[in-house]
This record gives sequence, C-alpha cells and structure tokens, in this order.
Amino acid sequence: MNSSVITVTTILYRTVNERERYYSLQILPNLFGETLVIRTFGSSKNVKATGTIQEVYTNEAEAHHKVDVLIASKHKRGYHTSDPK
Repeated sequence: MNSSVITVTTILYRTVNERERYYSLQILPNLFGETLVIRTFGSSKNVKATGTIQEVYTNEAEAHHKVDVLIASKHKRGYHTSDPK
C-alpha cells in the first residue's frame, strides 16, 4: 500500500443550450489499498450534482488510464478544462 495520499481532481466545462455544465473527475485512494475514480457531473448553477459515479481500481495506473480515456471522450463532446466565466 502506498503511504502517500494524493488526490487528483480535473474539472471540465461545457455550454449546452446556454447552460453551463461541469464534469469533475477525482482520483483518490481508499482504506483498502485500492484507487477510486469518482465522476461528478451537473449544471454549474445547481448546488447539488446531477449524478455521481464511483469506480474502484486495484492500482493507481489503471485509474489514471481510465481518467485519461474519459477526458479524451469529454473533449470530443465539447468539454474544456477552463471555466468559461
């Protein structure tokens, strides 16, 4: 088990029908030596997220690969990394 605790967060933004949307990706370790990828998405104006998906990976490399694939997919759908405001 890795003794260092590193959390990686990436937030992507997109405007759809004049509404700002966000897609957040987090990588963080759990207590069992596994790595979690937490995806949160919704409208930038709502306080509460529209949805959250949690996936568990046995190692950090798999989790980073999944996040890289998700970011590439979201870029194809029009999401970008800077806040449009």
